Amino acid sequence: MSASEPASPGVGAPAPDLVVSGLERRTRAPRVLAFLRDGLGGERPAELDAIRAELRGLGAELVVVSPAGAWRVRADDPPEPRASAGDALAAEVAAASAGYGVQAGDDAVFVIDGRGVVRFTHRIAPGGGAWTRLSNALAIAGRGVLARDAHDARQRVLFTRREWTVTCLVVGCATAFLASCKEQRPPDHRGGAEPPPPDVQVALRINGVPHRLTLDPRTSLLDALRERIGLTGTKKGCDMGQCGACTVLIGGKRIASCLVLAVMAQGKDITTIEGLADGGTLHPMQRAFIDHDGLQCGFCTPGQIMSAVGLIREGRAHGDDEVREQMSGNLCRCGAYPNIIAAIQAARRTLG
Repeated sequence: MSASEPASPGVGAPAPDLVVSGLERRTRAPRVLAFLRDGLGGERPAELDAIRAELRGLGAELVVVSPAGAWRVRADDPPEPRASAGDALAAEVAAASAGYGVQAGDDAVFVIDGRGVVRFTHRIAPGGGAWTRLSNALAIAGRGVLARDAHDARQRVLFTRREWTVTCLVVGCATAFLASCKEQRPPDHRGGAEPPPPDVQVALRINGVPHRLTLDPRTSLLDALRERIGLTGTKKGCDMGQCGACTVLIGGKRIASCLVLAVMAQGKDITTIEGLADGGTLHPMQRAFIDHDGLQCGFCTPGQIMSAVGLIREGRAHGDDEVREQMSGNLCRCGAYPNIIAAIQAARRTLG
């Protein structure tokens, strides 16, 4: 960097104020700030869907400033022009670019979190149209932020060798001390384990079809569905109510079926993934997951879809952040969350 070139804010530094007509000076919302030498004119490009997917993954909005105009782009809204080209805007953009250390005629992207701290910076290589350069830059920024988060998490949990040695010694001494203090339990003279409880008759209504079963009263609804009735679309993941793969609807409400006894579900309408479609016609949520590629291995997908249907019926599916919070009980080890959110938002518009 030459002596005359302004320094850009480094990662972890506060982001300078953005003083551009039509844009808020300060905001608590995470944002991606892009400086472009040309604007975002023209019809909606194919790159916009990729840009929106990256914004969902970052949980941020996009602000684009250039001498040709200023725009704001959110994950589910069309690009919103905020200022038009003119001498005043050109001067404001030049001042803002200098504050971020961006030379005139250069393109750059800055990822800024809700505290106003720079998380990632990237200089955009020349070549191609503005939409293409912006889409490629956001893809690089998304990967960069994920890599930095993973590195920071790793740094937080690593031990030095000395700390590890001391920890092992302390844990070993504490274990030995507790073992020496442990009370001896008296022998069990009851003459054997208690017999299991007798089986009970259970009547379930699943996907509109009645079923009568003879079950151990300790049988979960998940095991009854999979092992006794043969509805294996409902998946068994953690079997502890933590992953959401076994989600079904009971009385229209989403429930983790591994935490519900089958005897507790009597007299209620139970809907599983097998009962969601209308004959050969897929439910709009199923179709949305296919259209938006909201799955990879597919193991968690039945639970994701059933939870999403329940979410829509609850009437709480509005913004991406709210959907992300309400779906937090359904885990996807493949990491298809941006596409899952896009599918839910598309189905919400279809279902009204």
